[in-house]
Amino acid sequence: MGMRLAAFGVGVLTAALLLAGCGGSDSGESISKEEFIAKADAICKQSNQRMAAAFGKFLKDNPNLTKPNDPRLEPLVGKVMVPSLRREIEELKALGVPDGDGEKVGAIVSSLEEGLETAEDNPEVVTGSSSDTIFGIASRVAGEYGLKVCGSR
Repeated sequence: MGMRLAAFGVGVLTAALLLAGCGGSDSGESISKEEFIAKADAICKQSNQRMAAAFGKFLKDNPNLTKPNDPRLEPLVGKVMVPSLRREIEELKALGVPDGDGEKVGAIVSSLEEGLETAEDNPEVVTGSSSDTIFGIASRVAGEYGLKVCGSR
């Protein structure tokens, strides 16, 4: 059961994190689409590693957790996921937006911010459901835009 819980937790947190690195808003600076995708996916990869490490430590410190929807996982949402998502949104906003792609990138960010708000206000939704429920739209839009790491689940 512990391994299944670890896989679930890492999957939920990783999915959220993948999405976190997939947006941006027009900071006034131009960046090519290819450069944006490369930098965003690199941010997502780093975030995945941080989230997996934090979740792994949490499970090590709490070996009696055996169910993915255990309410004791909810603090992890606020302590790890929410701050990480905020950081990712800000990092990607700082990248700038490829010319002509403001609407597409804006849709990714808006969907991600809505998921972040849900996770922050209702952490039980994150632990009690699939991350697709919360971040599915942002992931789909990011994937359609060409983001590999950020847009995959």
